[in-house]
Amino acid sequence: MRVFTETAPVRQVATVGGVVFVAKAHGLERWTGDDVLVLTGTHGLIGDRVLGLAADDRRGWLWVVTDGGVGVYEVAGGGFVELPSSTIAASLGLGGDRSVAPPAAVAVAAASDGGVWIGHARGLHHVSNSGWTATEIVDPVTALYLDPAGGLWIGTSRGLRYRRPDGSLVSIGRAQGCDVVAVRAIAAAPDGGVLVLGADDGGTPRLAGGSGATWWTYKVPAGAPWTGLAALGPRTVALTDDAIYAIARPGSSAAPRGPSPSVTLTPVSNAIPGPAPSLRLDRLEARPPAGATTIAAAGDKILVGTRELGVARYTLDTAQPEGWLRRAEMLDAANTLAVHCPAPDDCWLATGAPRAWRWRGDGFEPAGPPDGVVLAVTRDAGGVLYGLHREGAHGGIQIARIDGETWTPLGVELHTPGTAPEVSFARFAPDGLLWVGLRYHDGDEVQPWGVALVDISLGAVAYHHASGDRRDRARGILPVPVGVLDVGFFEDAVWMASHQGAVRMRGEEVKVWNEGSQLESELLDAIAVSGGGLVFVASPDGVGTYDGERWSFPATLRGAVNDLALGADGRLWMATDKGIAIYDGGALKRIDVRRGLVENEVLDVTLDDLGRVWARGPTSLTLVTP
Repeated sequence: MRVFTETAPVRQVATVGGVVFVAKAHGLERWTGDDVLVLTGTHGLIGDRVLGLAADDRRGWLWVVTDGGVGVYEVAGGGFVELPSSTIAASLGLGGDRSVAPPAAVAVAAASDGGVWIGHARGLHHVSNSGWTATEIVDPVTALYLDPAGGLWIGTSRGLRYRRPDGSLVSIGRAQGCDVVAVRAIAAAPDGGVLVLGADDGGTPRLAGGSGATWWTYKVPAGAPWTGLAALGPRTVALTDDAIYAIARPGSSAAPRGPSPSVTLTPVSNAIPGPAPSLRLDRLEARPPAGATTIAAAGDKILVGTRELGVARYTLDTAQPEGWLRRAEMLDAANTLAVHCPAPDDCWLATGAPRAWRWRGDGFEPAGPPDGVVLAVTRDAGGVLYGLHREGAHGGIQIARIDGETWTPLGVELHTPGTAPEVSFARFAPDGLLWVGLRYHDGDEVQPWGVALVDISLGAVAYHHASGDRRDRARGILPVPVGVLDVGFFEDAVWMASHQGAVRMRGEEVKVWNEGSQLESELLDAIAVSGGGLVFVASPDGVGTYDGERWSFPATLRGAVNDLALGADGRLWMATDKGIAIYDGGALKRIDVRRGLVENEVLDVTLDDLGRVWARGPTSLTLVTP
């Protein structure tokens, strides 16, 4: 199971004062409390992809390095100042030259003189209004840390270097007691020195601490690899895939006791013979969320970035996040869910909100018409994908064929009364006709409006919604309820779920079941039909089943169900306000927040072309591979 609230992994987190900045695939998020502003080129951000961030707390600045250049963001004033580019920047992929690929990331640290240090795979550079200056360090730079005295600690793939405030360089290695060769992260140590995380020359994870020329190296406890460090007041916190640790000196009250006993780290090498300082390691109550990528600190809070869930905000003594920094932009204004996947790591998603989304296995990219609201995606029997979208509140629904990234309009447009027409379903029938459930806005109310049947080959559209007029059939209007919300097909029958009950239409024969004829509730929101003809309907009172002779409402399936989908293996997947429910014909199982969901309220559930289950909540998407 994978759960998504965000479109892309969190790459970096930085804080200036009480403001949190989050870099993902595009743009830069500025969080003030729970309010977010997405900074883009319209705000002065140079480039689109943020590669590195660094805070200059003394000046109230945030240094931002992108694929387009280097700039400083003045947090109080809310403006960017771009630094001059140069041939050096262009050669490093940081000057907007598309012929030079930008690096995946860079290490960044504010400089004491008001400039910025940039660590790159091709060495260390200093950048200011005076221009770009290369340094004598040409090894790949992986981490930077500016200490309070103005010295710069430089982590490289070949060891640790220190640039004194006077500009002189020294190497820190085994002779000084530091066995870390491949540096991953650098942060302030609890006692005012420096901690360095990385690996020794044999690839064994190591943690080193010290200052100046006196260092000690510690063995990292076995288990999940350590991925980051951050200074949090008088302590340092470390992140692994399954834990957050606080590092302090033994006897210190800076590190709170966690759920397990403290571990004392004793040096495995040191520069000075005799007793060496040990470190106390406490596993905190806070458990990192799935897919943790980075750790930072904001005041007395721990911030953990993730691949798919945004940024979790913790206190030192709570197991669960006290809050999240999430945009959930895919779900903003969403009202439905449709998913089709040409390949396992290539899926088109429509939520009835602006843009479609293309999932590539490691993130979502906005796709489809850039100025439209994408209402549905669907696939015909031959595997051809189609998208339904509209432009503006007063436009009709257009249908386009999807080929790769290209949406080719078919010249077919669907119309409804009112404004902002929407789609409740879009599904091809066995005879090749596309059934589209329609609804529209009448002021603040959403009104259903039957279905449109589209013949893609002819570009012809016919609207069907029974009015009760006996002349409807003579006019070619099928007895489709105005309030139809879902449709299913079995052999020559069309099954419909509506707020007037369940409808079976077979040629000229129309059969309706409601509360007066076997149904316990006629307010049906979804329908599914098995390959053997067994029918399931979802209602506020639970799920009803029809076996070809009569309806029943099993006690196991009592309770409100918002949507349902039937797998090829016969399992019924249900969207409920208590999570995702799965019914195999006997037992009922649930997936809820205790088992990995972000929220218990699930509004829609659907199956993709590979039999995987997608579910939509108000702020999350869940993918379950049965």
